[in-house]
Amino acid sequence: MDMGLNNLPGESLCRIGQVVRSRRGKDVGRWYVVVGVSEDGRRIFLADGRNFTVAKPKPKNAAHLQRTKWHLDEIAQGILSKGRVDAGRFEALLSELIGMKSKEDEETACPTKAKSWK
Repeated sequence: MDMGLNNLPGESLCRIGQVVRSRRGKDVGRWYVVVGVSEDGRRIFLADGRNFTVAKPKPKNAAHLQRTKWHLDEIAQGILSKGRVDAGRFEALLSELIGMKSKEDEETACPTKAKSWK
């Protein structure tokens, strides 16, 4: 399920604050924000604001992520300057972005013919 998001070229092009989506594992389809990258670029540390926070991120193989062009500057600045972000604000920003994307998908979807039940 692609949802119109582009896979960006390169294995280790994840940046702190970038929005990604899981393509493999138990969490397929879940949205995360990159909060850290290992030195070799193969492990990406993710947070969703609810189950995984900036303080306790989820490590994931970079090959199992679908990177997007979305970047949350406010979160990136908070992580790079203070090393932490308010969990409520984090979750609100990510939810707003995901909600905005799903609304775009609904607006661009082909209308389906309504069945009339007689």
